[in-house]
This record gives sequence, C-alpha cells and structure tokens, in this order.
Amino acid sequence: MPPSSANQRLQFALPLLYDTGLRLSELVAATTDDLRQDGPSGQGGSLGLDGWWLQVVGKGGRLREVPLPAALMRQLADYLTTRGLPADPRQAGGAALLGGAIDRAVRTPWARQHTLDPAAPIAPSTFHRQIKAFLRQCAETIAAADPPAARCLRHASTHWLRHTHASHALAAGVPVQMVQQNLGHRSLATTTRYVRTEAAARRAAMAHFWAVQPA
Repeated sequence: MPPSSANQRLQFALPLLYDTGLRLSELVAATTDDLRQDGPSGQGGSLGLDGWWLQVVGKGGRLREVPLPAALMRQLADYLTTRGLPADPRQAGGAALLGGAIDRAVRTPWARQHTLDPAAPIAPSTFHRQIKAFLRQCAETIAAADPPAARCLRHASTHWLRHTHASHALAAGVPVQMVQQNLGHRSLATTTRYVRTEAAARRAAMAHFWAVQPA
C-alpha cells in the first residue's frame, strides 16, 4: 500500500481492533489521555512497553480498561511520529489514537485550504468507509484463488474484527470472564455465544477430517 497517512492509520488500526475487540465508536473516541501504564515507568519515567491499558467508555456509559500488547504500543509510537506528534503517548497531549489524514496527497481540494490538526480524530463514517474499501480490495485480490473467503471479506467490517478477537481469544484459552471484561459485555451470556460459535467451527472442522479418513 502507498505510504499515505490514511494507510499508516489503517496499518495501526487493524491490529488495534484485532488485539482489543473495540467497537468502532470506542476506537475513534480513544485518545492518548485514555492510556495508562502499570508500574514505576508509568509515573513519568522512561517509556516502557509492558503493562499498558486503554480506558474505554462503552455502551450505557460503562467504563472498562482493556490491556494492550507491547507490540501494539510500538506501532502506536511509530504512528504518532508519522503525524508529527511525540512518540511517547504521555506527551501527545490527548491526541486521538486514530487521526485524520494529514498529507496533501489524500486531501480533497477544499480541505487543502484548512490547517489539519494532527491530534484530531478521524470521523467514524470516514474510517468505516476506509476499512470497508480495504477489505473489498483484499477480496478482489484473493477472489480467483479462494472465492468463499473473498465472499466473506466483501461483507466484513470493523465489527467482524471484534467477533474475531473474541473467538480467537477463547480458542487460545483466555477465560470467558476475561473476554467478557475486555469486550464490555454486560451479560456473560453474550460472551458465551462466542464459545458456542467456536465449538461449532471446531466440530465442523473435525467432521471434515473424519470424513476424509480411509474406511
């Protein structure tokens, strides 16, 4: 992908969505002020990469904290730098985690007349259109080699990444209560639907395996 600011945003946003399971509204509302770090390095010392959390206001105004992996924090530091902001999120002045496009090559003519704030957030509708267009592009790339996967990608969205996060976390052995806390589900029953989905997918895969075994 060309190195535009929109594509740099996407390269950070995709793993952010997958690693956290955030809703689109939660993602675009998140700022560097919503980040906190455990331990002494979170008290104004050097920028450590372990123990970072993102504070999220979810549905119904419910507050939760979502853990972030070290690799994602490194990506955030790089992405903030491309926007002309400090790599240390504690010094970024409450910048949006996902910013608007700041390079002239991707602006519309009327936008070039205005100074864009690198700390300002991307609009939810703008990011939704970008990720849908990217997934459609992926679908076209694999259409000839894998038509079923291409059909799925044409319908994929940010919310599909939330579902994928939940299913993969449960499949990896993360306790369902922890997945519930990360996703911000009020009811455990909502989260356990992913357990049933994962179990159904596993049984379907095993049924295929059993079917191809020699009699």
